[in-house]
Amino acid sequence: MANNYKPRPENRQEFMNKLVTPYDATMGNPNAVYSETVRPGEPEFNRAYEISQKNDTDVNVSIGIKDIDEAVLYYFEHVIKPSVIQNNVRYKVPVIYGAPERWKSVQTDGYYRDGIGGIQVPLIMFKRESIDRNRDLGNKLDGNKVNNLVLVQRKFNRKNVYDNFTLLTNRVPDKEFVVAFPPDYITLTYSCIIFTDYVEQMDKLVEAINFASDSYWGDPSKFQFRAKIDSFSTQTSLEVGADRLVKSTFSIVLNGYTIPDSINREVASTNRLFSASQIVFGIETANSSEQFTANMKKPARKSVAGVSANDSINVAVTQYVGGAVSPQSLVYVNTNKQLTGTFSDTVTMTFASGWLLAPSGLPATSIDNFTFFCNGQFIEKTAISSFTAGESTSTLVIDPAQLSYSFESTDEVIAIGKFI
Repeated sequence: MANNYKPRPENRQEFMNKLVTPYDATMGNPNAVYSETVRPGEPEFNRAYEISQKNDTDVNVSIGIKDIDEAVLYYFEHVIKPSVIQNNVRYKVPVIYGAPERWKSVQTDGYYRDGIGGIQVPLIMFKRESIDRNRDLGNKLDGNKVNNLVLVQRKFNRKNVYDNFTLLTNRVPDKEFVVAFPPDYITLTYSCIIFTDYVEQMDKLVEAINFASDSYWGDPSKFQFRAKIDSFSTQTSLEVGADRLVKSTFSIVLNGYTIPDSINREVASTNRLFSASQIVFGIETANSSEQFTANMKKPARKSVAGVSANDSINVAVTQYVGGAVSPQSLVYVNTNKQLTGTFSDTVTMTFASGWLLAPSGLPATSIDNFTFFCNGQFIEKTAISSFTAGESTSTLVIDPAQLSYSFESTDEVIAIGKFI
C-alpha cells in the first residue's frame, strides 16, 4: 500500500538542532530530548512533559471566536439594555445575530420580517465581518512548540506537606507552576444595523451605543474585550403605501484574543511544571578518563545529620531472668553510637573507639551490629572486606571492586553501632 504521508517543512528549532555538533558522539545531541522517534516536521513529544491531571481542579482555559460573539450579545442585552418608548410604553429592543439567511434577507428587502411575515421594528442586528491577526501585542514564536510561556505559581502543592520532618532534612518544598502561553491576538469587525419607527427612537439608541464605545464589552465573570465605534450612518425610508422605517448602520472594531481547545494546542505546550526540591553538587577532579569514570560511580557527599541510630542493624536476643530484663542487656541493646571515620588509605577507615562487649546470654558483638555510610550513602555488607576492633580503635576495610569506588581523604564515612 502506498504511503500517503506528506511531512510539513521543519520548524526553526528542528533545523537549528541539526547544526549542533555534540562534544561526545555517544551521548548524542543534548537538545534532542525526544522520548520517541520523531519524523521530520512533526511536533516534539517528550514523556517528561506528560503530567497527569488526575484530581486536578484547574481547568484548561480556552477562548474561541464564539465566546467573543457572545460577549458582544451579552453587552447589548445586559449593559446597554436598548429600549424605545412607543405610545408612552417602554419596549425592550431585541438583539439578534445576523445569520447568513437573516442578513441576506435584510440586505435584499431593507428590513427584517418575523415568523408571521411582519416587519420587526425596533430591532438591532449584528454580524461578524472579518478577523485580522494582530502581531503587535504577543507572539508564541513557534506554533508547533510554544517558546514564549507564562508561569503562574500555585500557592499550595499537594506534594508538600507542612511538617517538621521537612525542616529536619533541609528539604526545600518543590513548587508547582501552571503553564500558560500567549493567546492569538486578533481584531474583529462587526457590522450592526438598528431599525426603528421614528428618528427620535433611533437617536436614543445611538446615544446609548455611542456612550459604550472605547469600553470593555463582555461578561465580567468570563472575558471582556475592548470595543471601538467610530461613526453611525442613518437612513429614513418613506415609501408610498409602506411603513415608515428608520435605519442606522455602524461598525464595531473589537480587540480580542483566542486560545483554542484543539489538539495542536495540547501538543505544542505543557500545562504543569515542578521545580527541583534539592540540588546537590559534588566537586570532583580527574586527570584521566579512568579516574573520571570511577568518580562518576561514587556517591556525592551530602549531609547525614538526618541519619538516626535506629537505622543500624542490631541482632540481639533479650534474656529474661526472673521475669525481668537484666540491666546489662538493656544498656547493650539501647547503645547505638555514631562515629566519624579517619582516612588511612583508599580502602581503610579507622574509628576512635572499640566495641561494646555483649552481656552473657546475648550473641557476641560483630559487624552485624554496625551500619556504615559514605557521604550519606549506605555501604552494603558485601562491599566490606573486614571490620575489626582493637582496644581503642576499630578498623574498616572495603572491597573497591564491590563498592565501585575507593575512599578519599575528603570523604565522610560514618559508622553507627555498638561502640564503647
